[in-house]
Amino acid sequence: MMDNFPHWVDHIIAFAFCVALPLYAARQRTKGTSVVYFSSDQKKQIFISGSFSLFVMGAIVVFVWLIFTRPLAELGLTQPENFRSWWWLAIIFVLVYLFDTVITLTSKKSIDESIENWKKRTPFLPTKNSELPEYFLMCFSAGVFEEIVYRGYLINYCWYLFEWSNYQQMLAVVLPALAFSVAHFYQGAKAVLKIFFLAVFFGYLLIYSGSLLIVMILHFLVDAIGGLLSIKYMKDQVQQPDDENNFL
Repeated sequence: MMDNFPHWVDHIIAFAFCVALPLYAARQRTKGTSVVYFSSDQKKQIFISGSFSLFVMGAIVVFVWLIFTRPLAELGLTQPENFRSWWWLAIIFVLVYLFDTVITLTSKKSIDESIENWKKRTPFLPTKNSELPEYFLMCFSAGVFEEIVYRGYLINYCWYLFEWSNYQQMLAVVLPALAFSVAHFYQGAKAVLKIFFLAVFFGYLLIYSGSLLIVMILHFLVDAIGGLLSIKYMKDQVQQPDDENNFL
């Protein structure tokens, strides 16, 4: 048990990332049915600025962690342990993710629905191979820094916050997962539900393995595959703007 955790600084950080940021993101949800267009340059700027924002989030957590001389291993920044206790959870996650992807892409109706959702909710997804370097940078940043914040940090925080409860472990996993999924509310309610279960999987992987490494890798792969699928199915859907008013 860490003697200096949680500090009042941790309460502020937890409120910012677990309450304020998700609520702000939910309020910014795309409204209406209009489709906006981003040029390749604009998308690259979004990916780079998004990567920087994610870096700042993770840097704040790590900085505070080090200021209070807390072990980085407690944050999940260590090698995985007890392989036999968690490998099956990683396999289940991969199988569920592949099953959901196959189901989504096996019918024209599902593909069309996905394309329309991408257009309305995430029009900044890549549609050209030339956009991949910047997009992969953002995927890497999300995989590393979001996991530091929402798994490594907030699970630790909730674990100590609910140490009096018989449901300590469940609350420590579910509450950060809920905050993480609500922060992606701009993608729509269906996506929020999927992201919530993904985050729960990731939370238990952290607890059983004691490390964020496998979680970071899976997170990166999920985001990267999403971008590759966007390019595959959206490359013929992009409409070039007629004038500057078409840009967001």
